[in-house]
Amino acid sequence: MPATFTAHLDLTWTANIHPGLLDAKPRDYPDLFGPLRTSTRRLPIIDRRVHAIYGKKIRALLARYGIHHPEPLVIPGGEAAKCAATVDRIHRHMETWGVPRFGEPLLIWGGGVAHDVGGYAAATYRRGVPYIVFATTLVCAIDAMFALKVAVNSHYKNRVGSYHPPTAAHADPAFFATLDRGQILDGLGEVFKVAVALDGDLFPLLEQHGARVTAERFQSDDPATLAILHRSIAAMGVELSGNPFEHDPQRASYAGHSLSPAMEPALSHGAAVVLDLLLTTMIAWRRGVVSAPYRDRIVTLARTLGLPRWHPVLERSPLTLFDALTDTARHRGGRQLVPVPYGEPGRVRYLDGIGLTELQRALEDLHDAAPRA
Repeated sequence: MPATFTAHLDLTWTANIHPGLLDAKPRDYPDLFGPLRTSTRRLPIIDRRVHAIYGKKIRALLARYGIHHPEPLVIPGGEAAKCAATVDRIHRHMETWGVPRFGEPLLIWGGGVAHDVGGYAAATYRRGVPYIVFATTLVCAIDAMFALKVAVNSHYKNRVGSYHPPTAAHADPAFFATLDRGQILDGLGEVFKVAVALDGDLFPLLEQHGARVTAERFQSDDPATLAILHRSIAAMGVELSGNPFEHDPQRASYAGHSLSPAMEPALSHGAAVVLDLLLTTMIAWRRGVVSAPYRDRIVTLARTLGLPRWHPVLERSPLTLFDALTDTARHRGGRQLVPVPYGEPGRVRYLDGIGLTELQRALEDLHDAAPRA
């Protein structure tokens, strides 16, 4: 006799912004490293650049909390490190330290790559162990630190992955002070996406304050700076928690992520997201989904923020972009479902049937619009 079973998975995870994180004391954030009553053992995994700049402060923070840990495992950053070899290295370190299945979360310090590769190692060790993320880049704070998705590259970007959120994720804007301008702009690309596709109130905030906040590397504690950070994280959190396993392929957070894989790694992720969003804005305009004034407002905001509006990678054959879109459709159940700006900031409509000729026209439109916006 056939039998049908139903199970429900409850997920709870938190994302926090903690100014002054590296100087914190247990009374400030008692649960920073998870519950310590059962075990004070933790295994730190730290991005190489983060370790070079903040290694001593991280060790001092762990000492103040009474964390018992081995020498931190230092891993390289960059997409080349997001691979099976790094995962295997983390697994061997976990095995040596004797990481149990429960109660001793990994402590992962770094950007999006550290989150993805460390999270994937956690997801696949003992069929899933907990981990806590400390986001040290803007792109990780906005786009990765509280996401369920973890992955490694295998011939294609993020081709092998799982859904395994951190139990908690923390960010401190002070980390952004040591990022170069390119890294700031990389994260700002994701903020730009949120403003266009998810949070219409964020859009005018960026128009008014985005250039200054970018120049300051988010180091001011003024209301506008904090609002840009908090609104970006909150909007992404709401979007992801409402459809955590992507069973519904209509996701506004996919904005900027339909054509962008064709531009990476020649471009950073954030820059590729921006150009993807600008191209799909041109398609939306041609289809009558957005007005010319709103189209120009989007392109002008990209210019105001110092984000790219054109790049030589777009001068390749449009077939490259179309191939990426074809692969995107495979990931979305056979439909393109490209989220594009619709009507006003914070709203999207999902488009299908984008063809090679339409992509070529969008490239021409963006090339014409970018210099004068």
